[in-house]
Amino acid sequence: MHYRNKVYPKNIESPFRPDEIFFSTTNLKGIILSGNSVFYRTSKYSKEELVGAPHNIVRHPDMPRIIFKLLWDYIKSGKPIVAYVKNMAKDGSYYWVLATVMPVKDDDGNTRKYLSIRIKPTTEYLDLVNRIYKELLEEEKKGGMEASYKRLLEEIKKYGYEDYDQFMADVLSKELESKKDVLKVEEIDMDGLYDNTVFSKIVKNIFEQAKKLYTTYDSIYGKINIFNNFSQVLQEKSENIFRLTDYIRLISLNSSVESFKLGSKGASFSVLSAEMRKNSEMGNKIISEMKELTTKIMDKIENMVILINISRLQVVTITKFVREILEDLKKGSFTGEEEQEFKINVKDLLQLLKTDSVEIVHYSTEIMDLLKKIDEYMKRLKILIKRLEFLYLNGMVESAHHTETSFSIIFTEVNKLVESTRNVLSELHTPLFDVIQKNKELRNEFKEVDAVVKRMYHHLNQIAEKVGG
Repeated sequence: MHYRNKVYPKNIESPFRPDEIFFSTTNLKGIILSGNSVFYRTSKYSKEELVGAPHNIVRHPDMPRIIFKLLWDYIKSGKPIVAYVKNMAKDGSYYWVLATVMPVKDDDGNTRKYLSIRIKPTTEYLDLVNRIYKELLEEEKKGGMEASYKRLLEEIKKYGYEDYDQFMADVLSKELESKKDVLKVEEIDMDGLYDNTVFSKIVKNIFEQAKKLYTTYDSIYGKINIFNNFSQVLQEKSENIFRLTDYIRLISLNSSVESFKLGSKGASFSVLSAEMRKNSEMGNKIISEMKELTTKIMDKIENMVILINISRLQVVTITKFVREILEDLKKGSFTGEEEQEFKINVKDLLQLLKTDSVEIVHYSTEIMDLLKKIDEYMKRLKILIKRLEFLYLNGMVESAHHTETSFSIIFTEVNKLVESTRNVLSELHTPLFDVIQKNKELRNEFKEVDAVVKRMYHHLNQIAEKVGG
């Protein structure tokens, strides 16, 4: 059992550099199982004081409870979460982190522990969050957790985020981007570190594979922007098509009225008008379904972005952790307990990489299926356009027999709308083709990620054996 004196907060920051990462693992109840040296140094607790203690040992009183409720809701449901957290060190000093907390699952998908990676916030979001958290604390005093959560959503919506998922995806991207020059896979210098040449080769292999993996994730992340562009284009063009087909529907109603005035002579116009209305309504329905599919794609892209960025973070964490271990090796050999902890932590980090890699591939497959459906809808829209063109030609032929009516004007207008719709569909074709091709490229890169992760797993198992030997 851990006993500790009451800690009082001080307005002093505990040192934590932007190029540093610290991590810790807990059991399913939040009891700390392990951590790395940066965690111990920044929190100013010894390893013995932290391991076996609840993770809230470092909780700062400035933190609103709703953030921890969100955290537990996410990880208990098997999802990762990203959140800004203000922690308190043993001496009362504070340190802000952007915490990424992930469930570590076994091969059957069951959560067996949680792993948290923390980096130093270096973007303007920290000032924003600091202000919001103060307001959330006030809300909790007045209206409890429900009021606090409502206020949190109101605040992030002010900045253009639909929900917390969107917010955390964006802040993780921005925070990693702001530290891309210092938070990366660095070269490893083995000179004088270890006499065992086999060990040296294994370590070099790990860093080479990590660098390759990080570069691949960067490439994937860069390609994903095309989905955002496609979503914007589809949104804009589908609105145009919707307006055009809706206008055709209104014209068909006017045509029905005109045909009614002709009595039995207007029967053919009545049929043509009904067909036009039917086609335009079907077009509107297809456009609505395409927009729904695009929303689903963007939700999956959002999840992919989070997982890719988390994976980038995990790769850097692995290399920094191995570097820490190698530095420790310079000072002397590991104890049996330290060796075992190293092996467990390495296995946990790699298990997360493997799990995320599988999930990313799964999202990519689902996105491809949705893109194929959009492509099918595009083909159906083109068929509708051809039908409307046929109706226009028939309408013009009939109008020639009824020169006293306004049908020729009506069908000429329909033809203009049909032509405009065809042009908009043509403008959509290239972006759709590009995004389908890009997704195919991504799938090949995901296969490469899977292969590299497996090689890293093998090499890290080797280094774990060598560390103990």
